[in-house]
Amino acid sequence: MRILFIVNPISGLGLGKELPEKIRRIPEYGQVDYDIVFTEYAGHGRILVEEARSTRKYTHIVAVGGDGTVNEVGGALCGSDIAFAVVSLGSGNGFARHLGYSVFMTKALKQVLTDRYAWIDVLEMNGKYSLNVSGVGFDAEVAHEFNNLKIRGVVSYIYAAIKLWFRYPEKKYKMVSDGKVMKVSCFILSFANSSQYGNNACIAPHASVRDGLMDICILKRPAFFEILWFLIFFMNSRIYKLSYYKEIQCREAVVEGDIHRVHVDGDAYFMDFPIRLKMHPSVLKVVVPKKME
Repeated sequence: MRILFIVNPISGLGLGKELPEKIRRIPEYGQVDYDIVFTEYAGHGRILVEEARSTRKYTHIVAVGGDGTVNEVGGALCGSDIAFAVVSLGSGNGFARHLGYSVFMTKALKQVLTDRYAWIDVLEMNGKYSLNVSGVGFDAEVAHEFNNLKIRGVVSYIYAAIKLWFRYPEKKYKMVSDGKVMKVSCFILSFANSSQYGNNACIAPHASVRDGLMDICILKRPAFFEILWFLIFFMNSRIYKLSYYKEIQCREAVVEGDIHRVHVDGDAYFMDFPIRLKMHPSVLKVVVPKKME
């Protein structure tokens, strides 16, 4: 086993900088061969993975950071036999939570050494890989608002969501999924590979990273008197029980509508429609700390 840690030093309010010392304090790493590199700018993680793959030096590459770092590193490893693992330091950590990784650094570092692996699916959205959840509706607007805030973290994300909740209207979309045409008007339109945005906010309770299917999640705006119930169901993986929620599973889809701002695994992007979605089954080898469904 030879591990490369790719670390975002500003994730977790700078907690990533403490990684070398954290590893030195873990006895299990006493006999492990590893290197640590720090990202310096957005997109650097992808470049570091490409360089590491060309050397054929590493058996494992670990993303240490938030959802953006996880997306960069994991996406760049698609099609490789190098094992991918996650030590999450971000504000959501949805992909890591879905796989069963701890949100505590020391425990997650021990989980990296687990000898259990799985080949998982990855979603492609207009040429960008999505490991977790992406979208074009309200959640995309929140991602863009959050991206403009100076202070990161869960509190800032909640602030962005509350600020936009009553301003953002339902929008109309046309979807073709596996050849079936559908027109919808909705508040949230998300495309899920795994189940949650992060912090156990579960938008796609039935999503699996091993079924070769994406889950298209359609949520109409909850009425004012329904907001509390919505939050309870949303945070307890029961959103599918709500009458104004619908989940469609498919392998490919094309989405048209009033689309410009999108998010890919929580990172804000600009894309014009049509949004072309395609699942790539079993293309990413991951270290999993628990048995996967």
